[in-house]
Amino acid sequence: MDLKCKSNRENQIAVKQLEKNIYRLQDSSKFVSVDAYLVCGTERAIVIDGLEEAQGMYDMVKEITDKPLCMIVTHGHSDHAGRGMREFMDKGCDIYLSSRDLYMVEKLYGKDLKREQLHDLEDGMRFDLGNVSLNVIAMPGHTQGSMILYMEDRKRLFSSDAIGSGNLWMQLKESSSLTEYLKELQRLYEILNNDMDVRIYPGHSAQISSYIEENQDYLDCRYLVELTELTEGIINGKLTGEKKEIPMEEMKGIEIFSVKGNYVADYCYDRNKR
Repeated sequence: MDLKCKSNRENQIAVKQLEKNIYRLQDSSKFVSVDAYLVCGTERAIVIDGLEEAQGMYDMVKEITDKPLCMIVTHGHSDHAGRGMREFMDKGCDIYLSSRDLYMVEKLYGKDLKREQLHDLEDGMRFDLGNVSLNVIAMPGHTQGSMILYMEDRKRLFSSDAIGSGNLWMQLKESSSLTEYLKELQRLYEILNNDMDVRIYPGHSAQISSYIEENQDYLDCRYLVELTELTEGIINGKLTGEKKEIPMEEMKGIEIFSVKGNYVADYCYDRNKR
């Protein structure tokens, strides 16, 4: 199933059915393409993330399913808690977000934030959709409130930006130190048990390098293994990478370096937060 929102050519959503009852909604309205996901069960459906600027996300989802809806926002950055989240909130849907990232959404929405519809997303929560369920795994690192969703019975992981999508930003002011992040990577590795059948659907699938397979929509545990190895190498000083400049106001004063692997194309970190 392939759909496009035709209401605005500059704010376009492309929908792709990845597998049974799993859809990707892709917003390419800015220079970085960003993904949200729709998971449909027999009783309910969940939207994972709210894109950034593209219009018509709620109507697009309702074309696919008539099941009751809620939205899980994996972290508070504007490209995942954007216009789509506002549309779902305006339609009366419950929104789940970690309280640790709430301050970011408060800054984005101001007085328009409907707190009565906003619920704290916590590690260990389980969302039962009928025939499928999603387990919430806290993974602070990229942000302190970053969360991932695991469909354990079908071995599907929705990681958003928690482990990157080929590119990973760990240089942000709200990011953890790499030593703290390594513990989270090791925990996730144990949960997934290095199972190569696990498909990892990230927050920016357009960044997945062709080294895996051309036009592949997902990552696998090879990526997670390498990400863990790179993090260990940076911490123990065996890896430094190259100094990198990112021309954004919020990056001023941060000593950014980038390392690269076979699977992880661009791992940015703050040299002073190892």
